[in-house]
Amino acid sequence: MKNNICIYIHWPWCNNICKYCDYYKFKNIKSIHYKTIFDSYVRDLKVLEEYFYDKPITSIHVGGGTPSIMENCLLENILEYIFKKNTIAKNLEVSLEANPDDITCKKLKKYKDIGVNRLSIGVQSFSNETLKFLGRSHNKEQAINSVLNGAEYLKNIGIDLISSTPVFKKNDFENQLIFARELPIKHISIYEFYYQNISKEFGVLDKKYLLKNYKKILEEKKFFLYEINSFSKARYKSRYNSSVMGMKNYIGIGPSSQGRVYKESYFIKLKNTKSLTKWMNPNINPYQKRVLSKENAIEEFLLLGLSKSEGISIKELLKLTNHEVSKYIDFKNISILKKKKLLFEDKNRLFLNEKGMLLINSILSNILLTS
Repeated sequence: MKNNICIYIHWPWCNNICKYCDYYKFKNIKSIHYKTIFDSYVRDLKVLEEYFYDKPITSIHVGGGTPSIMENCLLENILEYIFKKNTIAKNLEVSLEANPDDITCKKLKKYKDIGVNRLSIGVQSFSNETLKFLGRSHNKEQAINSVLNGAEYLKNIGIDLISSTPVFKKNDFENQLIFARELPIKHISIYEFYYQNISKEFGVLDKKYLLKNYKKILEEKKFFLYEINSFSKARYKSRYNSSVMGMKNYIGIGPSSQGRVYKESYFIKLKNTKSLTKWMNPNINPYQKRVLSKENAIEEFLLLGLSKSEGISIKELLKLTNHEVSKYIDFKNISILKKKKLLFEDKNRLFLNEKGMLLINSILSNILLTS
């Protein structure tokens, strides 16, 4: 996979700003200059070209913000530019994040025509009470119809849900999952509600409850946990998510986007500017580059890898440490974790069980040797 690349395209504008959302975004304005935006995305691709020109693109993920409000012609032009200038894998995944109230049959047909084959719908809830509390601009009916209509055009539909809002109890959210699992979807991501000073007494997501009760509900319909908050049916993991979590190559274009590539035995972090004004000047290089130290690369590899149900490859760990694992890893503590049945080894892989995933930060601090 290090010979492949994924591209993340960040669209930072939204029609409605949700107060609980901490992603990089701005209120949509009518005066957006699409030619400048397109030129800025192209500039980003040209700046980063040295990191992916020789790598087949396996995934393009358009996120935000709310990319479903983007003019279709702009999205088409960006994708067309990428398709024409680069090597594209045969099974390319092109994923787009969308709000339910933006999805129309006309738009879905256009998405399919220009190459989008996966839709990630920000449903958040199938309860009108919860949607109102969250400040969402769609209702339950629109949420359901967006999924049903999306599945008419695209085979791969995923949804996001928010658990543990102050207006919901645990068993209420279980009913949401029971309803959601019957829809024509392949992927469900569950995020915890948190906003400003609302305290835990209102029900911040209990991850232990998630990994036991919610997991059981979804597994009954063949949805399997593949990372700490995402479930998918077989062969429908998000390829972009899997690349990020698996320490594979990905680049990000658009303001505040990030990337990570492996080049000449080093991992390089690439970070785009958070200044919208700076980003929208196509004549400047908005990126910062940082080479990860060996220790930081190993820590990131373990943190991300052990957050996945499949864990990490011991073979890849050996390669990353130049076969000097004992220089960075405390094997005594690994043995202790195995005896406590938090960490397991099977088929040349290390992985955590459900309880171990909840304690991942503590586990990392125990198995990493500090310099």
